[in-house]
Amino acid sequence: MKRSHVLIAAVAVVASLALSSYASPYWTLHRMKTAIAEKDADRFSSYIDFPALRESVKGQMMVMMNKRLSRPEMADNPFAGIGQMMGAALINPIVDAAVSPAGVIAMFKSGEARPLPDAGGKREAPEAGDEADRAPDYAVDYEGWSRVAIAKPGDDAGRFILKRTGLWSWQLAALELPESVLAAGE
Repeated sequence: MKRSHVLIAAVAVVASLALSSYASPYWTLHRMKTAIAEKDADRFSSYIDFPALRESVKGQMMVMMNKRLSRPEMADNPFAGIGQMMGAALINPIVDAAVSPAGVIAMFKSGEARPLPDAGGKREAPEAGDEADRAPDYAVDYEGWSRVAIAKPGDDAGRFILKRTGLWSWQLAALELPESVLAAGE
């Protein structure tokens, strides 16, 4: 009889640990949204791996630029190589400025995983009031034990990628730019 109680307790503990580990990205997302609502940029920033996030965005921007410069009509352009060097030199400071605490909060509040607003306009901000300080509802998609993608459901706004940093802790470590932005490079 005593052994069955120990077994039940062990199963309950293991199930609780597994459930809380599974729910941990949801908890991190909730805490990030709370930090935004409370205008606590420092707390929000603690959930961001800025070096990894910047490298993620820089890599995607370089791929887009290379796609644009490798178009057939650019083959005979003597300035394409110079443009590529200048573009690479410009991407780093632009991304470094855009992927800042304020920039990431703006992306998160808008629900758009793009570091820069659309060409020709600003990023749309939510209406004034309580909505302005709240992030949208996100869908959470596990892509493995240590990677979770969050995005606005049914939207081509890109995805925020959380990486596990412990059994229950996560950090925003990458962006997947929207298809519309990536297609602009083709």
